[in-house]
Amino acid sequence: MPSNRREFLAGSLGLAAALVTAGCIGDTPGNTDSPTDSPTEPKGSPSDTEVPPPAASERTVGGATVAVFDVVAEKAVTYESIMGSGGVVAPEGRQFVVASVRSDAELETEAFSLRAGGESWAAVDPGDEGAQNYAVAGHEGGIVGGPNLTGGDGPRYVAFELDSPLDADDVRIVLERGGESGEWELPDDVRETLAASAPSFELDSLSVPDSVDRGETLEVELTATNTTETAGRFLAAAYWPTRIADDDESHLIERSVDAGGTVTASLSIDTEYTHADEGSATLRLSGHVDAEREITVVGGTSTA
Repeated sequence: MPSNRREFLAGSLGLAAALVTAGCIGDTPGNTDSPTDSPTEPKGSPSDTEVPPPAASERTVGGATVAVFDVVAEKAVTYESIMGSGGVVAPEGRQFVVASVRSDAELETEAFSLRAGGESWAAVDPGDEGAQNYAVAGHEGGIVGGPNLTGGDGPRYVAFELDSPLDADDVRIVLERGGESGEWELPDDVRETLAASAPSFELDSLSVPDSVDRGETLEVELTATNTTETAGRFLAAAYWPTRIADDDESHLIERSVDAGGTVTASLSIDTEYTHADEGSATLRLSGHVDAEREITVVGGTSTA
């Protein structure tokens, strides 16, 4: 797990306790931290060192100062959830725009929309594994209008899911507040990404053992092929059920793949805290490819 996420989780125990009390946290939280092979970082992703948003990104809307910045377009997105699993969202024929938002006032998710070519898309929070998302496409802080997941006055994010590809010159994020509206035109490179075709992948193989001894390492190997003439990122999350608030449940697989190319990946998953229903556990793969495999866990049906 990256050090910044450990610091974030350590500083979020009060919120986590509230979520547990409300029954929002399940028994199998995990993470999206695993080795990657030369991943392609989203253009414009925030860096680890926070810097003030550029002055050109600020608007005054309904008496509030609002900055929308670090805008990215992604054909598929990763997300992370507090005290739970993260993952990958990669719906066919869809794509995402994600931006950081900072304001001196409380803003509502419903007040934001993305507009282009006479159409409008409402803000969304991609991904539903885990209790509460705190990061999407590298933009942290939780969604605008949701709980403050970082404390202080740090930025939050706003995200939109829209058609792919989308070729339009007037793509913009719009905020309506207090009878006024503010607009932020998307940068040229973001519009170019929106207009581009997306890669598509087929799973060639997913190799796992029939059984594993509890406490031993579960070795997973997969291969997938980019079936298009478009290079891009392959993204998938491998889920393994656990029963503790640890980082072992979700494992991110991210690779850069040429047009028509093949991606290979291997994972080594700890099974010490596996939750196995009647001695069997399900390895689940979700993202650009989807698959499931049942594996016998030798050495008990579950561990608290």
